[in-house]
Amino acid sequence: MSLDALILALTSVIRPTSVASVYAMLSAARPTRLLTAYIVAGMIFSVGVGVALVALLGVSAVSQAPDAVHAAVALVLGAVSLGYAGGLLSGWVSTPSRRRRRSAEGESETWLGRQLADLSAPRAALVGVLTHVPGVFYLAALSAITASTSSNANRIFQVLVYNVIWFAMPLTALLLAARRSAELQKFLRRVSDWIWRHQHQILITVFGLLGVYLIVRGIVEIRGW
Repeated sequence: MSLDALILALTSVIRPTSVASVYAMLSAARPTRLLTAYIVAGMIFSVGVGVALVALLGVSAVSQAPDAVHAAVALVLGAVSLGYAGGLLSGWVSTPSRRRRRSAEGESETWLGRQLADLSAPRAALVGVLTHVPGVFYLAALSAITASTSSNANRIFQVLVYNVIWFAMPLTALLLAARRSAELQKFLRRVSDWIWRHQHQILITVFGLLGVYLIVRGIVEIRGW
């Protein structure tokens, strides 16, 4: 397993949207059914996209200079990550707000809030997909996976491992839903509250460090150090 991909997977386990989704499902009447739909749909989508992208990156690396391809991907993702961190720091980009107010019709102001307000298995599946749309972390991990080996089987295996780690929280919740649902709800509530209170600083730090790392890695690969 690529060390870069492993680190990126571990840093993606706890995210506000995932915590809120799992908490809502644990609070529902049939949490096991909802969590299963959430995990299966999200995993199929995420793994499918990951396998397709590492295949494309692998083909591109074969037809061109591999180091140049991987360096270009790292530099672009690094620039995007630093740009996002800079936007947050300057105030040009705002962090997602945690709105709990409801409209006059009694509906939540956010899309996720509306989906979680009246959960069903199809809605849980949709939330599982849309809360695991590949972002900068996933794309950077796929680039690292592609660069770590020339074996497509190994790349696919690493994509599967990454996704198992990424889904570690809902998978754990599914295993413990029947026995320790109340304890999990309390824990996720505390984690969610802490993340929302500090998310501005967390996002600036994480995306800033990721951007610097990716740019340095891209420069090193271009120069062949």
